[in-house]
Amino acid sequence: MAKNNPLRIFCKNCGAPAGFDIIRQTYSCPNCGQVSGIEEVKKDVAQWRELKKRDNKARTAGQNLEKHACPTCGAEVAIPAGEATGACDFCGSKLVRKELVSAEQMPELIIPFFITPEEAKKRMLQFAEEHKNQPEGEAVLQNIDKFKGYYLPYQLVQGPVSATVSRDATYRKYYCDGYLDGTAVNTSKQLDNLTLNEMEPFDWSEAQPFEYGFIAGQKVKLSDISDAQTEKRVLQEVQEDFLPEVERVMQTSGVTLQMQSGNLMTIPVLLPVYFIKGLYKDRGVTAAMNGQTGRIAISTGREKKTLPWVVEPTAYTLLSIALMWYFSGSLELAGMCGLVLGIIFFAIFEQGREALVRRIVLKSDVAKAERKGEKLAIEEGEDVLENPYDNTPIFREKNETGEMVPVRLRFYPIGRQISVIINLLITIFLPAIIAAFFRWASMGPGEKFMDGFAPQYGAAWYVFAAFLAILYWAKGVRTDAYDHPYIYQIMEDGKQKLIGSSDSRRLSVLSMFGVGEMDENGKRIGLFRYLWMLGGVGLFLGGTLLFILIGCVAAILS
Repeated sequence: MAKNNPLRIFCKNCGAPAGFDIIRQTYSCPNCGQVSGIEEVKKDVAQWRELKKRDNKARTAGQNLEKHACPTCGAEVAIPAGEATGACDFCGSKLVRKELVSAEQMPELIIPFFITPEEAKKRMLQFAEEHKNQPEGEAVLQNIDKFKGYYLPYQLVQGPVSATVSRDATYRKYYCDGYLDGTAVNTSKQLDNLTLNEMEPFDWSEAQPFEYGFIAGQKVKLSDISDAQTEKRVLQEVQEDFLPEVERVMQTSGVTLQMQSGNLMTIPVLLPVYFIKGLYKDRGVTAAMNGQTGRIAISTGREKKTLPWVVEPTAYTLLSIALMWYFSGSLELAGMCGLVLGIIFFAIFEQGREALVRRIVLKSDVAKAERKGEKLAIEEGEDVLENPYDNTPIFREKNETGEMVPVRLRFYPIGRQISVIINLLITIFLPAIIAAFFRWASMGPGEKFMDGFAPQYGAAWYVFAAFLAILYWAKGVRTDAYDHPYIYQIMEDGKQKLIGSSDSRRLSVLSMFGVGEMDENGKRIGLFRYLWMLGGVGLFLGGTLLFILIGCVAAILS
């Protein structure tokens, strides 16, 4: 453990930087392979914190700060003695002087301001001018007089988190977890946490043990939310961090995460932020700039509501109309059939889905600030400041022994794609396949196969089967597939092993009706049992389908 930064974990064997191995849930050295457990690292951090607290108390004895509480919004602002201000910078109300703040209440880490107030204001104005045709840019230009710089209170979070994942229009629950390292959560209730989150990341390699010298002449805001509110914000922020990977694995933005935290360790820190808090068209506006890197995020509270699930049924409907028009030559007939199929497609894809609502935050690219002499240079781009802490979640499932293991989920491997094609062909051409078998078995010497074999007479079944195939594709292949994943366990050597029963990933034409699923007693529901469960309706449907199938086979052989 480094003496000046608890975020830097070093190998106890060779001294090289150690990283967290999320699969094995431990810290490991890439240089010599030495392993350090989580509890061991947490013990080192706790020792560092205790030593730092004693050091602060000894060196700052009698060096207290004045805490001013706003009677209107409740903000608490810490200001060095003799630098009190007469108004709250968050709501404009007069401040009420309170008792002094002891050194033990102050943060343990701080990232100093790197960008000066003049440089920050100039950059914010330039960004607003470039986006003045958007509400966020216009809002900043109207409120630039409220531009301020503060050290804001954050909690640096380390520890395990997990989530239960649900995908729209499916029933199966998935589980993923991760380990937070270097996640900072704002603990000020007056500022919008989402906007502040979007101006990250910070460069944690520049974090320093807290010293009063860093805040001399600077404005400092103290934490003013409870531990419960802090944990809620932690989970909200982790959810935002988890979402890109979860959406990628689930192949949709229509996912719901239920977050749970483990034994989290938090370290209070101060981070440099320039911000604007004002009004725009009777709505609140929050603009924030990272005082270390220069990244900007602006929110006026606007939201974007989308229905991402409508794309697929719309595409299927248009494709059905085009194919029907091509084969029938009648636009009216194609339109009528397309309308019926469109209703079916939208009914299938709409089930269990809701509109997706996302807050709109206008932000610049990830940034990194450097100085070339006295001149500030800010480089932008996704790769300019890489986060050394990997908060990407890992999905887990139970293996044959009931142990939760890291897995990779696949919904459309090549084997399933081939199976889908075979299922579709067999479903549509079943009477022709059966008739071909009987024709081959009954052929005499010198007979030609096509003599007495007319597959076109199976049209009655083909029409019905084509309709069933469309349902199979829309519901079974494009929705039910996510209830029947292929699960590959990730082994320690990096190889993958398929786990789970074949029934758990079976996706037949009839599986979309529940055939092949397990009942509450763990017994598989076969076709005949399914029809029996339907009662008279099931017997009628089964008899009708059997009658059509036998009739088409006989017609093909006639």
